[in-house]
Amino acid sequence: MKKQTALVLGMVASLAIAGCGNKSKPEEQSQNQQNAPMTAKKLPPGHPPIGNKTALPPGHPDISGMNGMGMPPHGMGMNGGMMPGMHPETMTKLAKPVKLPEEVKKTWKVADVIVIDKATGKVIKEAKVKAGDVIKIGNTEVKILYIVPDLKLMNNAYTSASNEPNNPAIIVKATENGKVTFEGPLYQKFPQIFTINNPKYDVRLKGVSKG
Repeated sequence: MKKQTALVLGMVASLAIAGCGNKSKPEEQSQNQQNAPMTAKKLPPGHPPIGNKTALPPGHPDISGMNGMGMPPHGMGMNGGMMPGMHPETMTKLAKPVKLPEEVKKTWKVADVIVIDKATGKVIKEAKVKAGDVIKIGNTEVKILYIVPDLKLMNNAYTSASNEPNNPAIIVKATENGKVTFEGPLYQKFPQIFTINNPKYDVRLKGVSKG
């Protein structure tokens, strides 16, 4: 009986020793975790993904529409919407002068524009116009003031940053029954910034070309 009791106690002791041998010390576990490579699955909550492409923080606005200077065109906010005070309803007069280089005036003389019926979304008119031409749509008249290949607001004036079609735009003056509804730029690449502020029609620029 004593021999059996001693045998049982010996087996229990062996199992206890084996179990202790498999456990790592807390210090060793902590060190191993620090040395382990951090994978995408182990990143802290909210951490941007790690890769070759720099990730934007959560909620950061899209930057695909920015111009070459890292800023949106004049009138557009960083989130892609209009800046306060720059809604078409307030643009009934050009707030800045227009100063175009003579080379630009001589080179870019034609603009391809379309008129859209807002109710149907269909193009009801398309025309190639020059500076000084007037597009008539019902009681609305849209006069083409300037044709600009690379419109920028620089030195407190509208100008063309280059003689290349990097940011094509036309500067127009729209009237309805003789009342000015809009005077300002219409961008080809950013048609959502400004419109002629007409309840029925929209005028958009398709492109500019050399005369």
